[in-house]
Amino acid sequence: MSSSTHGECICLHIGQAGCQIGQDTWTLFCKEHCVGEDGKRDLESLKASYTDVDDTNYNTFFAETHAGQHVPRAVFIDTCPSTKNEILAESPDLFHPENVLGYNQDCKSNFFEGRFMANHMKVKEDVIDRVRLQVDLCSNLQGFFVFHAFGGGTGSGVGCEILHDLHDAFDKKVIFQPTIYPSRRFSSSMVEPYNCIFATYYMKDVVDVTMMMDNEAVYRMVETKQQVKNPDFHHVNHLIAQTISACTTSLRFEAQLSAKMVEIVTNLVPARNFRYPVLSLAPIRSKFQERHETFSPQEIAVELFETSSVLCDVTHLKSNRYLSAVILLRGVESLRPDKSESEASGYPSTARTEPLEANKCITAVQTMKDGTHRSPVKFAPWVSAGFKVGLVGVPPARDPHDEVMAEISRLGAMLANSTVVRQVFVRQYTKFLQLFYHRAYVWQFIDANGEIDAFYEAREGVKDIICNYEELLRDCAKTENERMEGGGGIFVEGGTNLVPAGQ
Repeated sequence: MSSSTHGECICLHIGQAGCQIGQDTWTLFCKEHCVGEDGKRDLESLKASYTDVDDTNYNTFFAETHAGQHVPRAVFIDTCPSTKNEILAESPDLFHPENVLGYNQDCKSNFFEGRFMANHMKVKEDVIDRVRLQVDLCSNLQGFFVFHAFGGGTGSGVGCEILHDLHDAFDKKVIFQPTIYPSRRFSSSMVEPYNCIFATYYMKDVVDVTMMMDNEAVYRMVETKQQVKNPDFHHVNHLIAQTISACTTSLRFEAQLSAKMVEIVTNLVPARNFRYPVLSLAPIRSKFQERHETFSPQEIAVELFETSSVLCDVTHLKSNRYLSAVILLRGVESLRPDKSESEASGYPSTARTEPLEANKCITAVQTMKDGTHRSPVKFAPWVSAGFKVGLVGVPPARDPHDEVMAEISRLGAMLANSTVVRQVFVRQYTKFLQLFYHRAYVWQFIDANGEIDAFYEAREGVKDIICNYEELLRDCAKTENERMEGGGGIFVEGGTNLVPAGQ
């Protein structure tokens, strides 16, 4: 058995949304690492790929057995048994069957019902036992990726209990939390705002990085960028899986510029209360558009900072301030055919490929940061560098079930720590207040062993998160105004023109 030089990562997929995204993510991982449905690596496909045959970094997410089987380092949990049956039916030889857990009692879209099930039906114990067995198979564990949505009972309630135990048992390891926030317009349950605010509050101290996404933004990206008229959750999950794949590339391949989990946290999170980066993905195109565009590293870097590339429903992105950003590029540069090679052989030569040049991306971002680019971005005034770049010379793969995503040779993802994320919190916080003011549906949570005080605590806790970002934005504007010569002020979101200090 071989181990990864980067260190291993274990994935937990909780609830229906977490499990569905997990299936698509692992399908993409298997495609990129030439792992078949039976868990065996296809050496012929591997030789034809951009990956070195001797590269063992794929073991970051796969555990290789003595029989040559490559088993995903993943645990799936849902309180609905149909999810377990579906996963094992679609991938009977890939996932370890004991790592796919299903139960026969629904959480009723209730955060406290989920917490009750996790504790009294031993869901939490079962999951942690399976995680410990996975940890024992690791030689240098980096940390965990915990996938779940905040709107349902399993993802929020069960996920909360699992994360607390995970943090207590492995407090020295990094925990990344790719999470799906409820949509602004589309809702599967009237009590989503309650579940969302409870989950945000109770998990705020046990996660290192919460990777923010929401359904509405992803739906819009599929409609506008991939030109799908009536997208469904399959299209949404494919796009989210592609984003997760891009974010983990430097963990799974030999990287020119590495970005390990600890390095991402170090560069991305300046303080514990600012650990909610929004995700961006570019370029996103349909297969009918790819032939008309070049997707250079500079263009990708610029597009990652556009509002239309963010997987969260946010506005006024340019009026907010970035604390930090981690840009993860993957792909190759296609070069013109070598004429001398063609003349010597007598046959037309094919285009050659070389890894992307990181300097092009860094220069583009620095130009935007300096304000000399047509599309400038603003970092906090006390931030000197502000961004880290990770680079892998392996082009993206396309999910075989994804019929709309273009096959492109370059792709970029970004985790951006920006004050704009407070809009996502404010939206659900406002809905929470509207419901709680009339005590609507509160009885359901009280009957599920919740307490009325929990509503007040969660309300104040999430309010503090929002206020932290708002205060940070005001501090940025104040510092910028103080540095300005003369009047004019700084425009910030909402149309406020802040007057320079002393006037």
